[in-house]
Amino acid sequence: MESESDLKAVVLAAGRGVRLWPLTETRPKPLLPIANKPILQHTIEALVDSGIRDIVLVINYKGEAVREKFGNGASLMCEIEYVRQREPKGTADALAAAEARLKHEDRFVVAYGDDYYQKEGVKGFLAKAQQNDGITIATAKVEDASQFGGIEVKNGQVTRIREKLLRQEAGLVNAGIYLMTKAVFSSIRKTTRSKRGEFELTDSLKIIIDRGESVRSQVLEDGAWLGISYPWDLLEANQRAVMADRARLIQGKVEDGVRIEGPVVVEEGAVIKAGSRMEGPVHVGKDCEIGPNAFLRPYSSLGDDVKVGAACEVKNSIIMSSARIPHLSYVGDSIVGEGCSLGAGTITANLRFDEAVVKSRVRGALVGSGRRKLGTILGDHVRTGINVSIFPGVKIGPGAWLGPGAIVEKDVASGARYRA
Repeated sequence: MESESDLKAVVLAAGRGVRLWPLTETRPKPLLPIANKPILQHTIEALVDSGIRDIVLVINYKGEAVREKFGNGASLMCEIEYVRQREPKGTADALAAAEARLKHEDRFVVAYGDDYYQKEGVKGFLAKAQQNDGITIATAKVEDASQFGGIEVKNGQVTRIREKLLRQEAGLVNAGIYLMTKAVFSSIRKTTRSKRGEFELTDSLKIIIDRGESVRSQVLEDGAWLGISYPWDLLEANQRAVMADRARLIQGKVEDGVRIEGPVVVEEGAVIKAGSRMEGPVHVGKDCEIGPNAFLRPYSSLGDDVKVGAACEVKNSIIMSSARIPHLSYVGDSIVGEGCSLGAGTITANLRFDEAVVKSRVRGALVGSGRRKLGTILGDHVRTGINVSIFPGVKIGPGAWLGPGAIVEKDVASGARYRA
C-alpha cells in the first residue's frame, strides 16, 4: 500500500457554476470564498494535510484567475500544475484532460474543486480507501438525495449509481472525492454524453461496475462534505468553516470597550473599534475596519479590507473583500460581493411575513432554498443609495445601482440602474 505522500491528486476546477449567479459572473465557482478562503483552497489544504504534495488543477472558465491565485502552490506547501479543459464538457472529460499527467500513476486521488471538504474527512477517507483494492468513492448520507443522485451499496460495494431522483428521499450520494485507478481512462473513452449533454464521471464508473470490477463506497462522517449548488449552500459551508476554526485568534487591533464572545478570528491589520461587539464564531479578514459600535453576529465572515461601520449589524453572512457597509445598515443571511458599497440605512430582509421557506429565482425558475431565513445575494461592485430595502432571496447582478429609497422585490440585472 502506498503512503499518502506517494499519491498524486487531480482537482477538477473547471466549473462555471451558473446556478450561483450573480457571484460567478465575475469569478469561477472554485474561487468563491468561505471563511475568507476560496472553496478550492480549502480542498487543496485538506489534500496537503493528508500528505499529498503533487496536485494537478484542471481549469477552464476564468482559469487564469485560478492560476493567479495559487501559482505553483508554494504558498500552500505543494506543487501545482495546470491542465486546461478545452471545452466544458463534463467531469469525465475534465479528468481525461489530465491523463498525460498521470501516466506513471497506478492510483491517484480525484476531487471536485467546488465542493466543501473538512480536513479530517479527507484524511480519514484516504487512510481507509488505501486499504482497499480498486476504486473507492467517498459517499455521504443526506436527507434529500434528489439534487445529487443516489448511490446504492451492498457489503461496501457500489452496485448502482442513479441519476438525479424525481422525488426527495434520504440516502447515500456521491461526495465528489475518489481514490481512482488508471482503469478509469479506458472507461472514459467508452462514455457517451448524458442527458445534460456532458461526459459524466459517474457514467464512466457505471461502466466499470457493469464489468464486475470493484468500486467501493467509503461513507464520510457527518459534516465532512457539502455539495455547493446554490448561493445559500455557500452560507452553510461558511458556517461549517468558521465553526471549524474553534480557537480565538486575535492578530489585529482591538480597542478598549470591545466585547468578544466565543471563537473569533481577527487577521493582521484589522481594527475593531470601541463599542463594537462580536459573537463568535466570526472571521474578520486582513485590514478590515469594524465599528465603532458595530455588531458582528455568529457565522459572519469578512474578506480583506472590509468596512463595517457605526451602528451596522452583520449576521450569518459572507462579506467579500473591499466591501463597504459604513453606517446604519443591516445585513443578515446574505452574501455581499467584492467592492460593494451600501448606503446608509440599507436593509436586507431575511424573513418572510408568513415565515415560509424563502424561494429564489435560478435560471428563470423559482427554487426553494430550504431556509426560513435568507437575505440577498449581491454581485461584485453593487451600490445602494440610502434607505434601500431588499426582499428575501433577491439577487442583484454585478455593477448594478439601487437608487435611494428603492424597495427591491425582484432580481436586478447586471449593470442596471434600479430606482424607487
